[in-house]
Parts: sequence; C-alpha cells; structure tokens
Amino acid sequence: MTTMTSRNRAPLQHRATSSLAALALCAAALMSNAQAAPCPASNFDDFFKTLQDRPEIRMNHVRKPLTLQWVEMQGDLPHVKNSAASDPGRELQGVFALQKSKGLKATVERPDRVILRDENGESLVILVFEQKNCWTLNRIEDWSLGQQLYTTSAADPAAIAIKRGDLYIRIAGETPSNSLIALYASALDNYLYGASLGSAKAAYAAAGISLSGQAPQLPTPRMQNLLETAAKTIPEAGITLAYFYCDEGESGSNLPCANPDKALQALKDIARLDLKTALVELGNAYATGNIAAPNTSQALACFLEAQSMGATGLDNTIENLKAKGSIAQSAAHCL
Repeated sequence: MTTMTSRNRAPLQHRATSSLAALALCAAALMSNAQAAPCPASNFDDFFKTLQDRPEIRMNHVRKPLTLQWVEMQGDLPHVKNSAASDPGRELQGVFALQKSKGLKATVERPDRVILRDENGESLVILVFEQKNCWTLNRIEDWSLGQQLYTTSAADPAAIAIKRGDLYIRIAGETPSNSLIALYASALDNYLYGASLGSAKAAYAAAGISLSGQAPQLPTPRMQNLLETAAKTIPEAGITLAYFYCDEGESGSNLPCANPDKALQALKDIARLDLKTALVELGNAYATGNIAAPNTSQALACFLEAQSMGATGLDNTIENLKAKGSIAQSAAHCL
C-alpha cells in the first residue's frame, strides 16, 4: 500500500480550498443577482398589485427569515405568538389564497403596509414591508379571530361579534404594535355587524369606540342612529345620546347645545329604563344649564327624588343647592 506523504496531501488541500472558494463566489453571485432584481414598480400601490399578480417574482421581495405574528386563543383569552416562517413563499401564498376565498379587501397604507380585512371583522391580516431599493416583505401579522371562536349553532351571532370586538380591543391594549389603528377598526367592524343583526349592545359599543377616537369616526347621522337604537334599552346610551344631540359628536365644544329639546327628552326617556339614573342626569342638566334652562329648584327636586330611590353621592350637591336658596317644589316636578 502506498503511503501518502505530506508532500502528496498539499495539492488536495489546495484543491479543496479552491473548490470552497469557488462555491462561495457562486453563492455571492447568486445573492448579488437576487439583490439586483429590478423593482417591479416605482410606487407602493403598483408594487403590491404586481406582487399579487405575478407569483414568479414574489420570492425576490420576501425577507428570509420572514417573521410571523398571530393570535392563538387559550380558553377565553387571546395570546400573541411569534415565529420565523420555515417556508416564506408558502406563507405569502396562503395569505393571497385567504384573501380570495374570504373576499378580503386590501387597503394599501403608505409607506409600508397592506391591510387585508373583511367588512364583518372576522379576518384581519397585515403585511408589513421594508423599503430600501425596493420593498421587501418583513412580517405577516394575522390577527384574525373569526375561525377561533367556535360556538354551537344556537349561539347568537351578534353576541359572537361583540365578543370578537372586545377581544380586538383587549389585544390592542395589551400588545405593543404599530397595528393598533387596524385592531380598533376591526373592533368597530364587529360592533357594526352586531348592530346590523339588531343588537342594542353592539350599537352602543360601535358608537362608543367611534366617539372615543380609537376607531375611525362614523358619520354623524349613523352615530345618532346607533345611539337612538341603543337608547331604547340601555340607560347609559340614553345619556350619551342626550349629550350627542348637544355637541353632535364634537365633545369639548363650548358652543350652546345644538338640540336642547331632543337632549332633554332623551334624558326623560331613560326614566322608563332606570328612573334613578334619569333623575340624577336631569338634576345635572337643570343645575348646570348645559342642556335645559338653569332651574335650581327643579334640579333639587330631581336630586332629592333620586336620593329617596337610593342614589348616593348627592349629599354635597343637595346641600349646596339649598345653601343658595333653592327649594324643591315637589318630587314630581322633576319629570
């Protein structure tokens, strides 16, 4: 057997080194070619449309590793999960398949993201890009809750929509994210869907989140309609409606009440739902003069009657009115 000397090994080592170097150069060349792939469009809207229409170019514009973020229900609580996609191309293809099967509307939000959602708020997927020479997909956020809230066939669809809306708000409040606006908007979508099914609770929630400024502001006529629907069965909605008649959704305005007669009637209407609450609110209205003409005697009558029904926290208010010379004419005078 011939023994290989160190002199004979050297050429093999040299050849191995040369082969590795060649492979490295080849890989570098491939990477350079990938990076040099032309950008299919000069603006983000056209770029995303091209990404949808041309599957063959998608992998040139997907970061590796691609970050995935999604919500997983554990019991009644949502938990946000993160991982890296083992097959980025398949993940992106899955998003476009979901968009097609569910009829999701794509909204391009410059400079770097696309929001895919349905009008009922069941699905919410966000594609987050990074722009250098062109755009690259960095992250897929799947906040969809529609398929995770399994219920029996007897469950109330409106109640399910309200639960989804509440969960979106919970996620937005607990998860640091640049997607808060989209989460609150999906909450609003769910509440509006529940309201369309006849739920007063959903109608009140939709008006509330819109008035809060967290979700997009609804047109004034629609907001009023939601509150009028909710006020038929929810006393708190009647109070909100009364002040909405005054400021028409522009809270903090120092202008006189725009519709004082409607506002006062809304407070009186809640008496059939919760007389004690109605009396306190009417007392406030007469005491402050922000809805009705100031009438401290009438205010005192309302507060005294509310107190007789168990309302608390009115002692100081009542004493202050009495100290100013107010005299309650009669309990019935409040209404």
